[in-house]
Amino acid sequence: MSHEEIVARLSNLIMQGVATPSEIVFAITMEAILQAIVHRMGENALSLTVTDLLSARDEVKIALDHCLDERDYIQMGLDVWEAERDLT
Repeated sequence: MSHEEIVARLSNLIMQGVATPSEIVFAITMEAILQAIVHRMGENALSLTVTDLLSARDEVKIALDHCLDERDYIQMGLDVWEAERDLT
């Protein structure tokens, strides 16, 4: 059985539960970016424009695209999950 066929079967299985295969597991929201800006700038953040805020968002996106390989984090999470399963 191919990997695609196995993924399709597992997707059907998970849809019978409470999740969908396209569920977002982790996301960084604009609110999280705004909180980080306020943490850095305090009340000075009130002088920022919409353009400034959108520029900050774009830079965060670029940094994430450049530095984050989600496959590493998926593997770390699965390593812990697999170890926990082996203990039971």
